[in-house]
Amino acid sequence: MGLTGTSELASFDGDAALEAAREAAGDDLLSFVEFTSDDHRPLYVADEIVEMYRDEEHLLDHYDRVLAHLNMDFLERDTYEGTLLPNAGSVRAIVTRMDELVLLRMLAGGEGLYIALAPGADVDAVIDAVEPVTDSG
Repeated sequence: MGLTGTSELASFDGDAALEAAREAAGDDLLSFVEFTSDDHRPLYVADEIVEMYRDEEHLLDHYDRVLAHLNMDFLERDTYEGTLLPNAGSVRAIVTRMDELVLLRMLAGGEGLYIALAPGADVDAVIDAVEPVTDSG
């Protein structure tokens, strides 16, 4: 069975954001985590991801190592907005496409969402579905 949790970090409704992502991505949604510059909380991890680990503790340890670097997304955002492309508006999402995974990080002030999707997922549909929730926080 997949891993689930409830939103506790974000000022916006993280649970509603998860539902919006789920509706947009369907089975392509693999992982959904809310984060701040110094903490993170998994709200959903799909069965096929959970099964890759020997137990929940192993999964959470791995997530801790990966997600410890999410504060770099805020630094990247600040660099683009303040120095590199200040006239282009705000950075709202960062997408990393890999062979077996698409990582979407959505930023809203000092918090965000780390969303792992299957390759070929409609990333724009997920952004369009989730962004109204993160903007309401």
